[in-house]
Amino acid sequence: MSRTCTVCANPNHEQMNLALVSREPMRTIAARYAVTASALQRHKTAHLPVVLAKAAAVADAVEGTNLLDRLKALNRETAAVLREARTDGSKDNGLALKAIARAEKQIELEGRLLGELKEGSTVNVLLTPEWTTRSMRAF
Repeated sequence: MSRTCTVCANPNHEQMNLALVSREPMRTIAARYAVTASALQRHKTAHLPVVLAKAAAVADAVEGTNLLDRLKALNRETAAVLREARTDGSKDNGLALKAIARAEKQIELEGRLLGELKEGSTVNVLLTPEWTTRSMRAF
């Protein structure tokens, strides 16, 4: 039967995790929370990477959600400006074109965020029999 991690069982384990992540000396943390430096080392090796990985995944999801939500709100504002420019009595075509250009950029950004647009360029090479025959004669 394995032993329970004394750091995980300590009521101050969250503060100890923060101290470990901020690279405070083990002896200082151990003295402050009345645990051994070796227990902190074992905890750091066995349990802290799991905690950090979960925290990073949650932070990425929250940040991605917030960014996408903000972009969607901006898209709604742009669409409202475009509707207003088209339905207004003056029919402001300049404003409508600016709103359309902004909407295009927002759609492109949304595609990149969602992974639907790929960065970089793709080169397609088509070798026809005529071209390969001519190039072989040159050698």
